[in-house]
Amino acid sequence: MKTYHFLPVLLVLILSYIGLHFYAARWLTRSFALDHFAASWLRLSLLAAAFFSVLTLFLKRYPHGGLLEVLYTAGYAWMGVILIAAFLFAAADLAAPGLRRLPGFQPRLLAQATLALLAAITAWSVYGGRKVPAIKEITIPFKDLPPALEGFKIAQISDIHVDSPWKLRQFAGMVEKINSVNPDLVLFTGDLLDPGIVCAAGLDGLMAGIKSRLGLFGCLGNHEYYYGIPESMDCYRAFGIKLLRNEGLDLKELRLAGLGDIHTEHLTERAVAEILDKAGRGKFTILMSHQPVFYDTIAAAGDYLVLSGHTHKGQLFPFHPFVKLFYPYFYGPYRINNSAFYVTSGAGTWGPPLRWLAPSEIPVITLVKAK
Repeated sequence: MKTYHFLPVLLVLILSYIGLHFYAARWLTRSFALDHFAASWLRLSLLAAAFFSVLTLFLKRYPHGGLLEVLYTAGYAWMGVILIAAFLFAAADLAAPGLRRLPGFQPRLLAQATLALLAAITAWSVYGGRKVPAIKEITIPFKDLPPALEGFKIAQISDIHVDSPWKLRQFAGMVEKINSVNPDLVLFTGDLLDPGIVCAAGLDGLMAGIKSRLGLFGCLGNHEYYYGIPESMDCYRAFGIKLLRNEGLDLKELRLAGLGDIHTEHLTERAVAEILDKAGRGKFTILMSHQPVFYDTIAAAGDYLVLSGHTHKGQLFPFHPFVKLFYPYFYGPYRINNSAFYVTSGAGTWGPPLRWLAPSEIPVITLVKAK
């Protein structure tokens, strides 16, 4: 069985993150010719911001309240701002040698323009993170689709990461949009919850307002494990969502199956194949699998419609190529043999409440007979 060493990866990420702050301090000091005193205070301020935002990840599991929520949101938002800033600063450094050949070039004007662009992108990203996701209509044809499933509509909700009151308000807008398309089935493909949410804080009432002919069903994402499996299971029950964890069930015209989070449960390809075999065949089958991995194994096991999330489509550029490096099935529809796959960018955010060049969405998938 493959072992996943999360601690070394976490340490590398934290050290790299702190390193971005030193790079930003050096870039600002050089670009604006700050004196020694001002440069020292800038380095200390950015270092404090780095540790504060990392500490936010851990504090959010415990105390909550009005002012604390503001501080948590600020800490999470800073993570996104410094990542965008480091990207823009690096781009400015790469462009500077070419720009110096232009007559009248002034390095300070380049620095000022870079900061203005940072402010504009940050505002754009905040809007992208806080707006209610748009419905994305997707039609997927199947050669052997049963006549009873012609025009069948599935609303997929993934990666909301509800951990604060403002995300509850955002989800209220999602409920209205979901109901507007009259789905036959609503599926939650993981990461609905995150540390910080209290299940009785209004989400259960919002769930009750979702109209779905065949009900609400879901599978676990990795963040449900971070929140705690017993607590997550209780929440899903309170929400009226039937959770499928490495199992399947018959649902009138079709069969529905759900995997536990593959990496968090350390599921191997063989284990996934065995779960699918036990889940049963014989009907058109929809499979929920939070992480878009082992797709070749799934396609070899049978014919499925597989719905996944997890990647957030990178959430913040320039993370897109790095996420795609780990998850080749990064975003959108895919076909392998007679199986169809859809990886959504998700309806919410994790960490920074920002999205840039990776808009959120609520996929509504309509099944049709292939001509």
